[in-house]
Amino acid sequence: MTVYDKARFTVLACQLLFALIALPLALRRVRPNVVYGFRTRATLADEGLWYAVNARFGWAQLAGSLAGAAAALVLFRPGLLPLGLVIPVSLVVLIAPAAVAGLAAAARLRGRRGE
Repeated sequence: MTVYDKARFTVLACQLLFALIALPLALRRVRPNVVYGFRTRATLADEGLWYAVNARFGWAQLAGSLAGAAAALVLFRPGLLPLGLVIPVSLVVLIAPAAVAGLAAAARLRGRRGE
């Protein structure tokens, strides 16, 4: 197994896990709690806001997970990236979707609160 294969497998496995975690949030199946979801004082205090913000986060994370998985399939082929870039690119492919989902949820939160 090459470094490229390991990176591809790791990123695909993580993106699948992220998608599975995001799906109940996107479908509004997770009640307000302090453990799982996009938790702020505002979302914990307002159930409607909780579901709106977490649905946005969940759908954005699902889309990001699909994009990350597609990127892994395209980028991690032998010879496409220099070996020294495999780990940094893997980290970007793993972190960027969650960061974008967090920004989308924060924007939804600001929009609902009128800020």
